[in-house]
Amino acid sequence: MGLFWRHVWSNAAKDLHLWLHQWYNIVAALVMPLTYVLVVWLGAAAVGQSPVALVVADQGPVAQQMARAIQDAQVFRLTVTDAATARDLYDTLSVVAIVTIPASFDLEVESGDTAPILVEANNLNLDLTNDLRRAVPDAISVSYQQQTPDPLGVIVAEHDLRSQDVSIEQFSILPMISLLLLAHAVISSGMGIAREWEDQSIKELLLSPASRSAILLGKVLAGFVATFGLGLVLFTLGYLLGWTRPQGIFLGTALATIALMALFATGLGIAVGTTLRRVQSVTSLATTLSVWLFFLSGGISVLQFEPAWLKQIALFDPLTYGTHALQMATFYASADLLARDLSVLGAATLLVLLVAWLAFQRRFAR
Repeated sequence: MGLFWRHVWSNAAKDLHLWLHQWYNIVAALVMPLTYVLVVWLGAAAVGQSPVALVVADQGPVAQQMARAIQDAQVFRLTVTDAATARDLYDTLSVVAIVTIPASFDLEVESGDTAPILVEANNLNLDLTNDLRRAVPDAISVSYQQQTPDPLGVIVAEHDLRSQDVSIEQFSILPMISLLLLAHAVISSGMGIAREWEDQSIKELLLSPASRSAILLGKVLAGFVATFGLGLVLFTLGYLLGWTRPQGIFLGTALATIALMALFATGLGIAVGTTLRRVQSVTSLATTLSVWLFFLSGGISVLQFEPAWLKQIALFDPLTYGTHALQMATFYASADLLARDLSVLGAATLLVLLVAWLAFQRRFAR
């Protein structure tokens, strides 16, 4: 057994050495997922808070109270300015709307007349327009609630399911980490073993005293160490930036989930590389497979709110369970469905490792 494990470590060290010195493999494995990270990040920033110009033409107390309610809504990136500047910002597409509190606002309110708040919206798309349609009436309701007595007599009693709010940018981080782990492991592990088949260096391994089990286990170990190390770097970066900060035991839960995902992705990469044995084919399939698994797991949205057919497909995607476990541990300090998530992810890992082993044995037998 001592000799077996020395062979395992030797093979793993060899693959890690090649991985570290062939920097272009690392870049190739990360370019695609990092591009998706950028796209999702920019999309989240674009829809999170739209730029709006607020013009307060009335300096009366009611108008000022309404202006504060609109600013406190925290739905828009508000620019409080005059009418001329607001028009210029609107015409140059620097803001998506102009919200105007007219000069006669206080007088109309006090006299009991209709007191309109004017909204001029660039309905470029429905998402931006609906933000305005929801937020402005909500700000008006908040302003009414601040009056004594409240003329409406209606309040909203909100009871949150979660103990904290998570921004859309934060919520997108963990699926991005899952994608980076999967793409890196599948591409780098798959390319590494496919290159050995292409240049026939795999024959040197066959002629060595190492057993096939030691060779395969060494490759799995090397891929796992490299991918898990990348996951730790990404998770630590998120921790330092304040995006991913699990507390107490849930830090261990998050790390265990990342480790399982790294092992699953490594096994999948070795299975793909051993089956295809061509670097170009592995790169194309690994990229496509990673992206599809990412999207089908609800990578850019909340899976629970997606159509029923997509949720049914996501049940067969191991990334679904890994991302869910990470989100529960990181954002909500919750072990909700943790046993299910880790069990499914563990079973999927064993399955891809078995497939990799069978593919390995089949290729060596020829």
